Amino acid sequence: MTGPDLIDAVLPDILIVDDDPGMVQVLAKALRPLGRLRFAMHGQDALERIASAVPDIVLLDAQMPGLSGFDVLDAIKANPALADLPVIMVTSHAEADFEQAGLDRGAADFIAKPIHPPVVQARVRTQLRLKQAKDQLKQMSATDRQNLAVAQEDLSDSHARLQRTADELRLANESLVQFVRIASHDLREPLNTIAQFVGLIDEDHGAQLPPDAQRYMRLVLRASARMRTLLDDVVRYARLQAGETDEPAPVPLDRVMAELRDALAARIAETGAELRIDPLPVVRGQASLLSLLFQNLLTNALKFVPRNRTPQVRVSACVQDGRVKVSVSDNGIGIAPEHVSRLFQPFQRLNLKSEYEGTGLGLAVARQIAEAHGGAIGVRSNVEQGVVFEVLLPLHA
Repeated sequence: MTGPDLIDAVLPDILIVDDDPGMVQVLAKALRPLGRLRFAMHGQDALERIASAVPDIVLLDAQMPGLSGFDVLDAIKANPALADLPVIMVTSHAEADFEQAGLDRGAADFIAKPIHPPVVQARVRTQLRLKQAKDQLKQMSATDRQNLAVAQEDLSDSHARLQRTADELRLANESLVQFVRIASHDLREPLNTIAQFVGLIDEDHGAQLPPDAQRYMRLVLRASARMRTLLDDVVRYARLQAGETDEPAPVPLDRVMAELRDALAARIAETGAELRIDPLPVVRGQASLLSLLFQNLLTNALKFVPRNRTPQVRVSACVQDGRVKVSVSDNGIGIAPEHVSRLFQPFQRLNLKSEYEGTGLGLAVARQIAEAHGGAIGVRSNVEQGVVFEVLLPLHA
């Protein structure tokens, strides 16, 4: 069921209260399909907005300067006219006593950071349905009230099941990341041994081996290098899926691109590529993750080019509605329209390994990084005429 289906004719009024612009953008992206959004950056502003027009639901940051989220919650619940206003607390604290304190004060639910948009949508949708049921209950006959009470109990049971499912998913994600790390470590040790000893054989005795044996040695070394890259990509992807990110900070994209130009210098020189980087703004995020995102895009732009064509890559940016759109364009082989839907799926390859090397995870990781920043990534392409990847990121205020 989509957002407009929640309320027959009028979209719900959703108030987001948070002093972190990055978190506001992430919540806004997740909740925009569910209703009309309003925003407040601190507690007093939130109370004033509630007084001017009571929303249908409030998502409230627990830790804010001045009036904390708990202070705002106390003020809401102290007003009899706001008794039925559902308040979902958003917090980076996951301790049980912290959550219990909020529930005791009248919070309808808790969401722990880092947030997972599908879970946020489901919880907000559930609270909106419960509020709608309560509002209808006030206007219905005693018989209808009884029937509605049964429906409300079913909704509450559904919410409890959703909570259990969310907890199970969180534990499953944690277990997956732990498994991937252990597996990666256990696989990396024998892989490094293989690479080191094959490298020693090639260095000390390669010249004495027959041509076929020398070629086999090089194939083993290339395969071990690809395996190490795959292990690194799998670990990064699992960490992003589990929401493991650091606090955002200002990131000058000019500096990120300059460092990437140096890191890719050998590839640029080998291909004779022309890499043009326009002036870029400062965004809000994590420098290491954004560097990985654009490294994947630039590497692809240099790699997926016909052998008889000199790669031409351009990086440019523009500011739109408080966000930055960074475009990475190339003159490569392009992508057929029917393949675009598969492009950002993990382990999806559109070309043979014998033609273009890769793990099939680079663009999947890029999408996860963009979404973890409250942004998005898209592509425009013409076959044999190159592609343009467009990355939306929050602008640093």
